[in-house]
Amino acid sequence: MAGAGRGSDVTRPPTQGRAWRPPRHQAPSLPLDVVLAIAARTDEPTLVRCAATCADARRRLADDDPANLRARLRLRHADGRFVLPLLRGDLVHVHDSYRRTSDMYMVDARRMRRVTTGGVPLASRDGLLLLRMAKELRVCDPATGRSQAIPLPPESLPVDVRYGKYVLLVGGDGGDDEDDDGGAGAILGQPFQVLLADIELSQHRRYLRFQTFSPARRAWSRCTEIRTPNLQGSRLQQGLGKALVVGGAVHWLCLADTGAYALKLHVRAAQVTVTMLPDSVPHNQYSWWHEPLLATSSAGGSPVVLAVYGNKILAWAQSKQTAKWKPQPQVVVEAEAMLWFLDGAGGTRPSVWTRLELQLEWFAERSGAVLIRMSHEHFFWLDLQSMEIIRWFSDSKIGYGSQHWPYEMNLSDWVPTFNTSTV
Repeated sequence: MAGAGRGSDVTRPPTQGRAWRPPRHQAPSLPLDVVLAIAARTDEPTLVRCAATCADARRRLADDDPANLRARLRLRHADGRFVLPLLRGDLVHVHDSYRRTSDMYMVDARRMRRVTTGGVPLASRDGLLLLRMAKELRVCDPATGRSQAIPLPPESLPVDVRYGKYVLLVGGDGGDDEDDDGGAGAILGQPFQVLLADIELSQHRRYLRFQTFSPARRAWSRCTEIRTPNLQGSRLQQGLGKALVVGGAVHWLCLADTGAYALKLHVRAAQVTVTMLPDSVPHNQYSWWHEPLLATSSAGGSPVVLAVYGNKILAWAQSKQTAKWKPQPQVVVEAEAMLWFLDGAGGTRPSVWTRLELQLEWFAERSGAVLIRMSHEHFFWLDLQSMEIIRWFSDSKIGYGSQHWPYEMNLSDWVPTFNTSTV
């Protein structure tokens, strides 16, 4: 019996308490520094998920020296995935001519706060903002507080300074090479160019004109004129819309007296491609019904045209074989779905006396989000990849005359804020 008792102590589980299990052999875990080093060499979504695992991971990243951090961040392409957390909010410029006030607000997921920039926003891209000041332009990084002044384009330039459209080109978007950025990399952390473009359309002249400014040259370039014979008509009804920068090219929409067009400009090659939009995109001979917007349904993907039609948002895609725009659009979201989201979030529906009019404000290229205005003061963030509403905001201070720009934080600037950001 004694032998049996000794044997039972070794081979049998105890009869009381939790069931006995044989001991597990845990594999040794990697040190956190090694995990972070691996994540910094993968892609944006992986790094974001790594930072979201625990406060210690965020603290280690935040305590890193910014110069070392930027040197480590050699991320691969995001593999067609948008990174929604890089969208920090909606930058709103509210100008009240009656009260002679001009205010700037940042709207994020929880609040609307006044910000001080001292200028009027003209463009935003990849964490940088282009502002028009009283006597100069300024490219700034709100995350770090750094900025760089550039001269206003002289009015003698061929490009119409009053009606031309500004575009920020950052890094591989067509800007200067990193080793020839004229100090821009040292100040803002990444090279950039400023592009100013317009269209000349008449009975005898059809040109896209553009000029660029880069810190390497410290001056505006000569005007480049590119013929656009496929842009038919003799009169421009609506000039260049908001730019989309994707695949190393700049894309715009415009409206002539013969129809609606999409333009694609390769800046370095100075080449322009013009395609005509189908008649199903809502417009008449003189104006858009509601100004459409260019976007992409995946990071770095082909452009799509978004437009409001009645109480829904539609999307027109391009054929990969012919590059022609498909005549039949796809429904992206309807106003009723936005109202259901509003009900579920505890919001108040617009008054029955208010038309449920929709308007497209912007598309965030790194995050894949679209800002949609409903009626007077309701704003919805749409994830274009999933075609679902992800958040909403409302404030009476935002009037119809306000201007909206997406503010997406550059990843190397955003990582040091992990310890104070909601991830």
